[in-house]
Amino acid sequence: MTGGGDGLRRPSRIYAVKTTVGQEKQVLEMLERRVKAKGYTSSIKAVMWSKDLKGYILVEADNPALIDELIQGLRHVKGRVSGFVNPSEVDRYLVVKPVIESLQVGDMVEVIGGPFRSMKARVVAVDRQKSEVTIELLESASPFPITIYAEYLRKIEGGA
Repeated sequence: MTGGGDGLRRPSRIYAVKTTVGQEKQVLEMLERRVKAKGYTSSIKAVMWSKDLKGYILVEADNPALIDELIQGLRHVKGRVSGFVNPSEVDRYLVVKPVIESLQVGDMVEVIGGPFRSMKARVVAVDRQKSEVTIELLESASPFPITIYAEYLRKIEGGA
């Protein structure tokens, strides 16, 4: 058993690692490389980050001391938060929100599906009950309204 030490199998828990805000993804990638290089893949179950959880990454592991060893000297890491994270607190970051919830009139979007794929547009109306959005294509010679399923859109930036 790598990383264990006492030979006893501990239940894995989720621990938070404090990072520099905006560097979460880079820390996650560096940590993943270290886990593989040191052969700790059986002791580190998962590593995750969410753009909604700024300044932290979450690590599921058998032993918090193992995380301390792995993050030592890693750029943009400020340390491991003492204690562990309750899995129910992590659930809200794992739920995928429908695109329609984040769209508002005036938002800039990119069409990611259908015949207008890869075109940019501005949202002119949102029908949340039907999950449809009316857009005007920006690349069109004369902008005319098109109604499209919200799941075919990716928000680029908020409106005015």
